[in-house]
Amino acid sequence: MKWRRRGSQRQSINVSGDGGQVTLCASLFFILFLGVLLFGFLQMEMIRSSSRYLEDALAASGLASALIDVREYGRTHAVRIADDREAYERYREALKANLGLNEAWECENQRLISGMVTVENYTVYNVTGEVVVSRRLDGGREETVTGRKGEVLAPNGIPVEKTGVYGEVSYVLRGLFGMEIPARKGKLVDVAGEE
Repeated sequence: MKWRRRGSQRQSINVSGDGGQVTLCASLFFILFLGVLLFGFLQMEMIRSSSRYLEDALAASGLASALIDVREYGRTHAVRIADDREAYERYREALKANLGLNEAWECENQRLISGMVTVENYTVYNVTGEVVVSRRLDGGREETVTGRKGEVLAPNGIPVEKTGVYGEVSYVLRGLFGMEIPARKGKLVDVAGEE
């Protein structure tokens, strides 16, 4: 018996000009996805840059405002901020200079900070032994609280171990395409003597 080969007819596939539209749509979707991803990345970098800029300014302003009582330090080697109100005024002056603010408390560098900068919280922490006396000054309002060392927390959640100041500001960050993001930044600065 002989086996016969049967050939099957080849079927032709008709390819028209519509097949390229799938590739075009997929390419446009991919480009759009990359654009959104790039937009998000740039926005996050602007926020990080603004945060680092403000953190440095808050730390420098906090150190500038920490006016310790030199006589007390000379007698007992205890670091203590003597005049809270004067320290608050010094903090405001230093913050204004460090951020480059004008008389209306607006930053001249509108890319990092837009609108007015407001001091939301300024607190002085005096630590003597195991006792922490915190005094919060916000414009005309003042509040004094006493607690134990390590149990008193700054508003950013860090336990207070040494004499220091905490400053917090609010501002508006203008993002890409005019998007405005309200932001707050706070920093606790410790003032330590010789130990």
